[in-house]
Amino acid sequence: MPPKNRSKTVVKKVAVERASDADLVDKQTLDLEFLSQVDSSSDEDAISKTFHFMSHGLSEGSREYVKASCLAVEQICEDDEGLLTMIKADGIEQMLAIIRYVPTADISPSLSEAVNAAAAALHRRAALWLEHVDEVDFHLLPEVLYVATWLGAEDEDVALHALGAIERFVLHAVENSTLLLESDGLEVLHRIIGAHRAPELVTEALMLLFRVCDLPPETIVGHVVKESGLIRTVVESMQHAPLNMRLQFAGLRLLALWARFRAPEVDPNIPSMSMNDVKDLIGLLKEARAMDVAQEVISNLQRSGLAHAASWMSVIALRLPESDPLPEVDETTEVLSRKPSKRGSLKKVSVDPRQLSK
Repeated sequence: MPPKNRSKTVVKKVAVERASDADLVDKQTLDLEFLSQVDSSSDEDAISKTFHFMSHGLSEGSREYVKASCLAVEQICEDDEGLLTMIKADGIEQMLAIIRYVPTADISPSLSEAVNAAAAALHRRAALWLEHVDEVDFHLLPEVLYVATWLGAEDEDVALHALGAIERFVLHAVENSTLLLESDGLEVLHRIIGAHRAPELVTEALMLLFRVCDLPPETIVGHVVKESGLIRTVVESMQHAPLNMRLQFAGLRLLALWARFRAPEVDPNIPSMSMNDVKDLIGLLKEARAMDVAQEVISNLQRSGLAHAASWMSVIALRLPESDPLPEVDETTEVLSRKPSKRGSLKKVSVDPRQLSK
């Protein structure tokens, strides 16, 4: 009798395992069928489930889930409606998280290619939407900034079209510049400049920054000071392309615009409440050594025989504050003497480096 009981237990266990496997197969079939029906008309819940299945497939190494999910993302990005729904569902952030996870994951090249294809489809749709977005629809400006924030630093085409879209909004109405500043627009542009080094793209970004910042001091100074690293990034971008005069002019003009703000005792149009911000702004220009890069631009123009352009740049640079002096380097260098002291330790002596070569 006991052997029969054990055999019944084994049979039941096998039956349960088979039923569980059948349930898993049925669930996978239903999930894959769901993913095949996802397209640009799907709602936010469907898009969220799509990225959930993609993450699940990558973590479990399921080829079927990953490829079906990536194909669903491509179908979502077939038109602008799908992109806007993906924005509402925070799908762009989830897609970027997956893209950054793939290089560290142990997955096959085919799955990596599928994820890259889905990302490329997202970038293409975002660039197309930014290219055609109507600046009259001011309520779409937050979506433009959202796409520029998350995808502008990832793809150069998206960055270029984002700059173009933001510029159209700014030129359409001055109020859009204020809305842009209040929505941390300077941070968005800072991310784009910091992520890309193409001179044409950087030049467009600097020109757009000039348009955005060409506002009364009480409106703009605080935002520039808040994004304190922006000035240094602009200076570094100019240093990376010293012979690109179009970029140099755009950068120098922007720095001069920021430097035109002075303390209230110099410029009575600046309210006293902005005095500290103005001092901080001038301090940031000094720390970034904006005058040094301006002098380098002028020197390059003079060496090239472009005296008129050099004079023009010199006039623009007059607004910039003088850079803080660099710390002096002591000509004497402390070295360790080879002759031990009475205690047997090495003693320090000062030696003129000019004598070391003799």
